[in-house]
Amino acid sequence: MSNLKSDAVFKRIQDGVKENIAKAKSVNGVFSYKITQNGKVVKEWILDLKNGEVYEGPAKNIKVDTTLTVSDDDMVEISLGKLNPQAAFMKGKLKIAGNIMLTQKLVPLLKTESKL
Repeated sequence: MSNLKSDAVFKRIQDGVKENIAKAKSVNGVFSYKITQNGKVVKEWILDLKNGEVYEGPAKNIKVDTTLTVSDDDMVEISLGKLNPQAAFMKGKLKIAGNIMLTQKLVPLLKTESKL
């Protein structure tokens, strides 16, 4: 599996969830991020915020509430605050299937202070 720029974003989310399991679980949702390059899905990350887990690969024995499809580059731009998630969605850069309202609770977890 190739290393993607967005892997650093998900590693940071993973660390953040471990540091504050209660905050993560308050979201109470399971998200599948399908990361694309050149229009093809190349990696999937699961944010299981019901159980406080973040991992690479398909969901393990749990129903995904929301699936988000976004390019590697756009995922990094969103996490750095350079690309507004709503704007990305409107422009078709971010595709969301399932419980769209649940994604609003994700925003605080995705914000990053550190530069990648």
